[in-house]
Amino acid sequence: MKKGLLWSIIALAAIIIVASFHMELETPEQLNIPESMIGNILYVCPAPSNAWDSVAFALRPFTNYIVAGFFFGLVLLAFGWGWQLYQNLLSDKFKRDSFKNIWAFTKWGFWAMVVTMLILITPNNFRRVEITGHGDNWILCDNTTPGHSIVRADAVRAR
Repeated sequence: MKKGLLWSIIALAAIIIVASFHMELETPEQLNIPESMIGNILYVCPAPSNAWDSVAFALRPFTNYIVAGFFFGLVLLAFGWGWQLYQNLLSDKFKRDSFKNIWAFTKWGFWAMVVTMLILITPNNFRRVEITGHGDNWILCDNTTPGHSIVRADAVRAR
């Protein structure tokens, strides 16, 4: 195994373990929250406005069509693989060259799906919230995030 791949696996395992056990390098600042408010507040931060969010928001009306297109491609892919396997079964020998085009279509389809999902589903997509009486450019965050605000939980709605 190559050293770079081995170090990548070790780093990925370390990140997963640290994230799973909520380990932190520094202690978070302690906020003084009244006892009556504990369990009734959420921490929100202004959402960073970047190009990815604007592209994902612009493509949102077409998301169903894009997903339908991928499922159509998946059905064609399944039929293509089945047809090539059936042709090899009929000839009673494995012809590697007959899978060349369907394998290329599989690779292109996979990477097209990965790139499309990266464009459509940004990290802020799952954290974005609306706050009653405020603008709609907010995301949920932790109490250790710089610039966080405390908001009553009943004033926050998911998008």
